[in-house]
Amino acid sequence: MAVKLIHGTDEYLVSHHARKAVNTLCPESEQTLGLETVDGSVKTIDEAVTALKTCLGALRTVGLFGGQKTVWLRDVSIFKDKVISKNEAVKALFGELADDIKKGLPAGHHLVISAPGVDRRSAFYKTCEASAEVEAYDLPEQDYKKRPLIRERAQKLFAKAKCRIGAAALDLFLDKVGMDTRQLVMEADKLTLYIGDRKEITEDDVKAITSSAAEAIAWDFTDAIGERRLDEALKILRQLIFQGEAPVGIIFAVENLFQNLTQYRAYLDQGWVKMRGQNAQWGNDPEMDKLFDLLPSDPRKTHPFRAGMLAQQAKNYTAEELRLCQKRLLETHEQLVSSGVPQALILEMLVIKLIAKV
Repeated sequence: MAVKLIHGTDEYLVSHHARKAVNTLCPESEQTLGLETVDGSVKTIDEAVTALKTCLGALRTVGLFGGQKTVWLRDVSIFKDKVISKNEAVKALFGELADDIKKGLPAGHHLVISAPGVDRRSAFYKTCEASAEVEAYDLPEQDYKKRPLIRERAQKLFAKAKCRIGAAALDLFLDKVGMDTRQLVMEADKLTLYIGDRKEITEDDVKAITSSAAEAIAWDFTDAIGERRLDEALKILRQLIFQGEAPVGIIFAVENLFQNLTQYRAYLDQGWVKMRGQNAQWGNDPEMDKLFDLLPSDPRKTHPFRAGMLAQQAKNYTAEELRLCQKRLLETHEQLVSSGVPQALILEMLVIKLIAKV
């Protein structure tokens, strides 16, 4: 197939398979003369027009010395931008590109389009479905669907490296790296190199070498608070502030943590949840079933390892302490938005009050 569209929300797999397709069509040794790459990651209408005109020009120009030619329209962001994609000049150029695809490219010419997302209802996408080869690499939007898929990928990576990893260590690894495939691959490679010839990955190995993804650092922070590790919580808080995280966003994460801990403290007191190793195990109780059916998110659908962490952290606080923490959070939230005291200092004082028994 002369034209290939590779798209999806899994940026790493889209990039990986696009590069693989390009190298198949135009071996690396021939890419100096046989490959033309057009950057489709644009921020303005003018940049989009320039990229599409460059792509069309490359496809319509005979390859050097009349040889084969591959054009790679790479990382196309136009499809996801509602303003740029609706511009008349951009739509007209996409129409021209669609017409060229329908008619067939010149002999020896190939086109690879990679994009982080496309509108499957668009005329251009339908043209590609009919006249090109389309590959989609999407991750589910819901975390409860995404996590099993990422978990399976992690297991395959470790199995390929002939490494063994227990369920608890794997759950900890996933909690740290998050749901991004690129981060997953990089951290898995780093972890397998770290253990060397041992081939058995432990929780201590994960803690020692695995870096938290940007989105997972906040989890490390709230976990440190839930486990009442003051030094670690203050260290991560300062890292978050240094990285430019909004203080209000940080306190929202802490408020969400204590809402969960309050709920899990109640579940523990009712005997609805117990620990089985490091995982949570839910009991059978008609009152629990009735309550959980009314909730927008059933706690029993939370991954057992994550639910186990919350239950274990809830054990670190009494119900009275949790009520006091909720009161301090409310007071601190008001202080953040109305006080002249530095926000970093306000948050540090809050963390100390939440963890230390003061």
